[in-house]
Amino acid sequence: MTDLRFRALQRALIERGVAARHARRATLELQAHFEQLRAERLEGGAALMQAEREAHEALGGDRMLIERYAGRDELKSWLCRWPLLCIFGPLLSFTAASISLMALLVATLDALHLTGRHMTVPVLAAAAVNTAVQVGMLWVLPVTVAALFGVRACGRPIPVGGLIGGALLACIAARLMNVALMLPVAGHRGSASMGFRIAFSAIAGELTPALITTAVALVPYFLLRHRPHPVPSLDG
Repeated sequence: MTDLRFRALQRALIERGVAARHARRATLELQAHFEQLRAERLEGGAALMQAEREAHEALGGDRMLIERYAGRDELKSWLCRWPLLCIFGPLLSFTAASISLMALLVATLDALHLTGRHMTVPVLAAAAVNTAVQVGMLWVLPVTVAALFGVRACGRPIPVGGLIGGALLACIAARLMNVALMLPVAGHRGSASMGFRIAFSAIAGELTPALITTAVALVPYFLLRHRPHPVPSLDG
């Protein structure tokens, strides 16, 4: 029962916005203090159950302990301290990851050209690689980024509307992005390019696939959110 109490405390702290690492550290400190209190009472001649009961009482009520740690801003997770990150974080992360990946592809092609390695690949293979890059950057990457934000937000006091909006922004940006990678083929040294279409008609036309990818990205969040947690009730 003692272990269950501290597990419940740790989860309650996370649900109140305390970062997971701080919640773990806090519960370890509380558990160590509880064990010290229990040892003192055992040394005084109390029975085990009585010593544990008195140690729990001396430690304090669950609500009081939760408020003590949840009220400290420096222990909050970054999503709870800056809730706007839920809205703009996925978009910024997706954009940064896309630019980084494209820069890596360009650098790789330039390195092959500068070293004099005039590698050529069959046209069909080059087309397959281009398709794989487009699928990875325009579909897999935004879904992964939005899903990671959802997993981080799960169990924390973060409005689900902001999380959905952030995922949707990232997925819309992906649908408006143009990506192309042409590997060296006969008569062509290879190239990589990336750009955005900024127009209302383009946004309207890509809204449905963006909504689909947003729904897929948030599946882990809703699965984790509704996962049962068999822990005892905290005191009132």
